[in-house]
Amino acid sequence: MSQLTKNRLIDALERLLAGQPENRELMRKAREGKLKINPSSVEKEAGLSVGSLRRHLDIRKMVENKSLVSRVANDESSQTPIEVLQAEVKALKNNKTQANKKKKEYLELARSHEKALAIQAASHIKMVQEIMGMLHESQREVAMDKVVNARADNIVKGDFTKKI
Repeated sequence: MSQLTKNRLIDALERLLAGQPENRELMRKAREGKLKINPSSVEKEAGLSVGSLRRHLDIRKMVENKSLVSRVANDESSQTPIEVLQAEVKALKNNKTQANKKKKEYLELARSHEKALAIQAASHIKMVQEIMGMLHESQREVAMDKVVNARADNIVKGDFTKKI
């Protein structure tokens, strides 16, 4: 069974390299010029399950090598596999740099929001203290119970129309 699987994978790789896949989805990608040769597409072309290539390391290496050669042939700016890989590394480093910049930006934004929230909470506490000072002593305990038992999504409604 293992040799049969190897043969199916090799045949699928050869069809992909020739640009003649039999799988419908891969045929469409080939027509659009978006066909990529990678382990997933080889498994799909061979009609095998995802991950079936992991048991055949020799075939997997062959797929990686042929994929690199194919990418060199399709890349106008690169002439060797090393140049293709160097361009890929450069793009990945650029993506990482951009991600780190965004991370730093969002961290600074979160910290500024945290400071603003602390200022708002302090202001809120001060207001509650002043309001409690305005209430008669007999009403303060009832009002404090309402404040303490309130949830974040619950608004305590006060009746400020009564005169003391």
